[in-house]
Order: sequence, then structure tokens, then C-alpha cells
Amino acid sequence: MDIPPYEEFLKQIKINLWLTGIPYGDPKMYLRFYILLCPLIIMMVTEISFFVSRISAENFLELTQLAPCICIGILSLLKIAAISQKRGKIYALTESLSQLYDHILVDSNKRQLVRHELVLVNMLMKYFFVLNAVLITVYNFSTLAMILYHYFTTNEIVFRLPYAVLLPFSTDAWIPWAGVYMHSVLCGFICVLYYTTVDGLYFVLTSHVCGNFRVISDMIGKLDATNVDTLGEIVKSHQYILKLGEDLEDIFTAPNLFNVLVGSLEICALGFNLTTGSWEQIPGSLLFIISVLLQILMMSVFGENIIRESTKVGDAAFLSNWYKMDTKSKKTILTIMIRSHKPQRLTAYKFSTISYGSFTKIISTSWSYFTILRTVYKPPEMNKSE
Repeated sequence: MDIPPYEEFLKQIKINLWLTGIPYGDPKMYLRFYILLCPLIIMMVTEISFFVSRISAENFLELTQLAPCICIGILSLLKIAAISQKRGKIYALTESLSQLYDHILVDSNKRQLVRHELVLVNMLMKYFFVLNAVLITVYNFSTLAMILYHYFTTNEIVFRLPYAVLLPFSTDAWIPWAGVYMHSVLCGFICVLYYTTVDGLYFVLTSHVCGNFRVISDMIGKLDATNVDTLGEIVKSHQYILKLGEDLEDIFTAPNLFNVLVGSLEICALGFNLTTGSWEQIPGSLLFIISVLLQILMMSVFGENIIRESTKVGDAAFLSNWYKMDTKSKKTILTIMIRSHKPQRLTAYKFSTISYGSFTKIISTSWSYFTILRTVYKPPEMNKSE
């Protein structure tokens, strides 16, 4: 499969940004941005109100069932708000990477260096949006399946909702239930629109920065006495890519922080629901935990990639024929190696480095929370017997 054009990577992201009301390259925020925010904020208020109203030891299991929905909603709001504030820098970074990508496309050797990874990213982008859309669709409409199942088994209609909310009116009739149900479904899709847009942008921009680090490594690795005159331009290119990496960090440091802080709570609560809740909760919890784990894993994979590729620049400098160069060039090569000892990193507001280590730490923290919950939790029937 040949390397795709740059616009193909951003095609779905640009569509999503337009839908959210913050079109790509446009400094203005449009009315639809606030129109989409309003129902989601209302949903968050009603969910949190229900959560607060149910706080008690007897409702502990129910509260953990509510937590993931609330966390994902809040996470989506925080991530889209953070990205909307950085839309100017996002546009500048993507345009800079586009220009660098054009230089890669005209060089067959550079194309070959980045082809495999970028083809994979392009495939990921196609399936990532589809997968999350399928997951939220199944979750939202599984409520209807549960209503039908309950009706055919008991001949009784129970007006279930996808998300638990506290409302000033009853939903035990078709008209109010239908209105709240459609609002809940809409909010579920808005959440997916928000966090897949931010994550997809993260995947694309990080991959392209990594690809340019790979090109720099290759150029440095081929240096010898015959082409040492190109070292100055290579150093400038390296510094430029480092600057783009810093812009990337500035754009995504807040969304990464929100992912790290919320991820452990989501996984813990969902794992607890899977092992303790009723069988009716299993399909929804399973879909939720797959989505959360996938999102955190991919965040960590791309964070690890940028660390690895920026470090390889120093390795390539060491493995080059620097010993055949003049003294000035040797000093320049040494400077590159020293700089590469501090690899480019994506962080969660300097709180944590995004890498494989951060993924294992999130899983470890989730497991710790899970074991504590399993230890202290007592089913309501046990509390009554005591």
C-alpha cells in the first residue's frame, strides 16, 4: 500500500472539527459549538445530581456503575475545551508538518522510511472512528433491547434509560421517556465526537513528528567526510522538529493529564461492575472498558514512539562516521548526541510522561483501587443481616 496524501490523514478530523463548531484553520468558534455543549452540560448536571442523591453505603455498587458515564462525559468536555483553546497552534503545527510531508513525498528514500508507520496510522484513523461509533451505538441502543427482553419475559414495560439521571419529572410514560432517551443518545454521540476528534488529532500529529525524527536520524546516519557540508542544514532541521515537538506537547499536555487522572477511575469502576454487578450490566460495562483501554493504550503507544524516535537521532549520530570528519563537525555531532540524551516527551502537565510506563502505571493504579473496593464492599443483603 502506497503512502497516503497528507489530506487523507486529516479528512475525518476536519469533518469532526466542523461539526463541533471549531473548523480547521478558522480562528472563530461558531454557534454550533455552544449548541452541542448545552445538551452535554445538562446531561452532566443531571447525572452528577443523581450520583449525589444516591450517595450511601447501600447504593455503593450503583454509584460505581454511574461513575464511568460521568467520567467520560466530563473527560470529553475537558478535552474539547482544551483543544478549542489551542486551535491556532494546531493549525500552525499541521501546516508545518504538511510542508515537511511534501518534502518527504518527493524523496523515494524518505517515503520508504515513513511509509509503513504512516500507512498503519491512516488505517487506524479509519477504524478508530468507526469502532467508537459502533461501541456507543451498541451501548445506547442496548437499552431498547433490555426493555424488549423484560417485556417479553414479564409482560411489563420498564422505561429504562442509557444513563442514570435525576430529573424534575417522571419518565414512566412514553412521551417524557422518549424525550429523555433521545437526549441521552445524542449526548452519547457528542461525547464520542469530542474525544475521538481529540485523540485522532493526537495520533496523526504525533506520527508525523515521529516520521520527521526518523528522517533526521537517517540523514545523520549517512554522514561522512564527503557530505559533511550538509550537517548545518541537518542541525537546523533537527532543531525545527524539536520545536514542533514542543508545540505538540503544549497542545496535548492538558488532554493527556485528563486522560491519566480519569483513566484509572474509569477502569477501576468498570472492572468492579464486571465482577460484582448483575449480568444486565455486563454488556455495557464490557463495551465501556474496551473503549477506555483502547484509548489509553493508543495514547501511550504514540507517546512511547516519540521518545524512541527522538532518542534514535543521538544513536544515529554516534553510529555515523564522525571520526572521519573535521573538528568542528565532530563538536556538532557531539552536541546532537548530548541533546538527544533528553528525548522529546509528551507529558500530562509534567506530572507524568506518556509512554508504556504510564499505561502500566494506570493499570496498576486501577488494580489497586479495584482490590480496595472488593475488600471493603459488602452487598446490601449482608449489611441488613448484620
